[in-house]
Amino acid sequence: MSHEPYISSFDRWKLKFYKNLLPKIEAYENTVSIIIQGPLNQRSINTIPEYLKCGEVIVSCWDNDDLSLLNKHKQNIKIVVNSYRDIMSKARRTHLKHPIILQNYTTYNALKQAEGYFAIKTRSDESYPVLDPLLNILKKNRDSKEWYKIVTSNIYFRYDSQFKFHPSDHLIAGARTRMKQIFEESYFRCATGRINGLGPEQLIGHSTISTYFDSILKCREKPDPNRSKQQMKKHFDIIRIRDLPNRIWTSSYRKYDPLRSEEDWCHHINDI
Repeated sequence: MSHEPYISSFDRWKLKFYKNLLPKIEAYENTVSIIIQGPLNQRSINTIPEYLKCGEVIVSCWDNDDLSLLNKHKQNIKIVVNSYRDIMSKARRTHLKHPIILQNYTTYNALKQAEGYFAIKTRSDESYPVLDPLLNILKKNRDSKEWYKIVTSNIYFRYDSQFKFHPSDHLIAGARTRMKQIFEESYFRCATGRINGLGPEQLIGHSTISTYFDSILKCREKPDPNRSKQQMKKHFDIIRIRDLPNRIWTSSYRKYDPLRSEEDWCHHINDI
């Protein structure tokens, strides 16, 4: 007489179903969407083959760009073409020489097309052909209680004593769901003129914190200048560009020339 516990056929089916599903979930959690946002630039176009080794590539550019520059790659990438005229009518509300709505708009529209578990936002005038060090940080956070953290480069990541809530906006990465929440919030605040004097980096810092839902307190967090260091440590990690081989970054302050070295920025989140 068998003494094995009775297991219904339905429970056996469920067990088999979940065993088969697990590898698919694990595979999905390693997928990446790399977003190239901004006016088309040969630096990022040249890097597309390297980005494709990591995951899907989404180019979010403008309708006044020369789209023929993408002909070589268009069969392998997603292209989001944004209307420059339409968005500029909203950009005036930000009252800045370089309207910050543009970055948020192109990134948000790309994120709506993204399918990866992770999303990495790059600037079109920059190049990061080796992203493995960044992916390692993302996966470490994914497997911890800090899955919601956003990782940015150290480029212009400011110390709290200089500017509060000021991450970098040159290279930004995290879980796609979090990234979409953040850039939707930043775009909406730009479109409605509710940036309250914040610069582009600070707007992303504020949006990152304010879109985080605290499951214990059952409410969204609010940026608090008296707790800015604590909040930035909670919500951000930093990848040093020295750890990203063959990178090229640029800046309007440097006339968009190709740059490679680090400067006096906050290099680790604990030093903020």
